[in-house]
Amino acid sequence: MFGSNRTNRPAPAHPVKLTKDPAGAPAIDISKVREAGHIDLAKRADKAGLALSKKGLNGIRAQAVLVLDHSGSMLNDYSNGKVQTLVERVLGFSLQIDVDGTVPVIPFDHRVLPTVEVTVDTYRDVVNRSIWRGMHDMGTTRLHEALRVVRDMATLTDTPLFCTIVTDGNPDSRPATTDIVVDLARYPVFLKFVAIRQVPYLQELDDLPAGRRLLDNVDAKFFNDPAAVSDLEFADALADEWDTWIEAAKRAGVVREA
Repeated sequence: MFGSNRTNRPAPAHPVKLTKDPAGAPAIDISKVREAGHIDLAKRADKAGLALSKKGLNGIRAQAVLVLDHSGSMLNDYSNGKVQTLVERVLGFSLQIDVDGTVPVIPFDHRVLPTVEVTVDTYRDVVNRSIWRGMHDMGTTRLHEALRVVRDMATLTDTPLFCTIVTDGNPDSRPATTDIVVDLARYPVFLKFVAIRQVPYLQELDDLPAGRRLLDNVDAKFFNDPAAVSDLEFADALADEWDTWIEAAKRAGVVREA
């Protein structure tokens, strides 16, 4: 049956080259991060390196992106510092893979808020300073609108996007979100959902039937408190299934070897 439907499958959109450092080196010199006084960030980057090496992905290059739920149900996670911890962990991961060490953070609720670029120079207290608008300005969960921004990025990128989505609940429109996730399968974008609390809909996205999209572009991880797990556990969760996405993306023509 799969063979009979092959000609009806969507075509890849904007294929890119996949590059990897032959020595497996991180994208950013972690020793310089440590020497600059960012000790905890360097430790997180080291753990990310271990997680990637387990998957044979050390030295892989991509653009790290973070889509961040700013809806009202996330209030406690913003106010108690958990979101800041998650941003720092994603930045630590990005130092292994992202050549400019910059993570575009796309906050969203009922609107898509301005993108905030997080780097080694700006990450400290970045959530309170530049991302969180306070308890009286947090909306609902129009995830599909934020993912459209990611798709726009994917039409311009020259490297795969590793997109982490932090959220804690169902989106406002499941059909619209499913549609954009299916469409994103044509692009060089791996979607890693980090769910604060159980979100059954995200498991549905993870388990979409093979014939629904060009390739499996989603992995969802569920935590009661993702800020409470160890840095290595979190890095392992991020790295999980990226290797299988890369192989599927190669077969589908979404990425190609440099």
